[in-house]
Amino acid sequence: MLELMNERLDDAELRELLSYAVFPDDEVLDTVLEQYRNDPQQRLYKYVEDGEAIGVIGCAADQEMEDALRIRHLAIVPEERGLGYGRGIILLLLEQEKPAVLMAETDAEGVEFYRNIGFSVMSTELDEGASDSYVCIFHADVEEEEA
Repeated sequence: MLELMNERLDDAELRELLSYAVFPDDEVLDTVLEQYRNDPQQRLYKYVEDGEAIGVIGCAADQEMEDALRIRHLAIVPEERGLGYGRGIILLLLEQEKPAVLMAETDAEGVEFYRNIGFSVMSTELDEGASDSYVCIFHADVEEEEA
């Protein structure tokens, strides 16, 4: 079950989950949590199964595309990774938020995760010497038509 956490951002369990998605520095975590606290367009969800926190997903309305949602943060507790929870959380987010398009930005390490669950992947051009970056796009309305 996805629980909206924007009103409970001081939750210690949520903070730990979010630390897996951002650099685990207290100042960085505080900054990210303040962004969720102060921007009503951003939502942070905790995924709980059988009373246990498994993961977190944060999203925001995309500023450039109407009816699009951008994944800001996604993390699963280390001992539960590789068991399908990431895909499950994304499916729950699609069901709850109902965007026409779901987008995420990732690095080379995360790109296969998104590709394997049906996202189209495009490389973004970066300055020479910078690490690879990718934009991943999922068209939810296309999936619904095929179903």
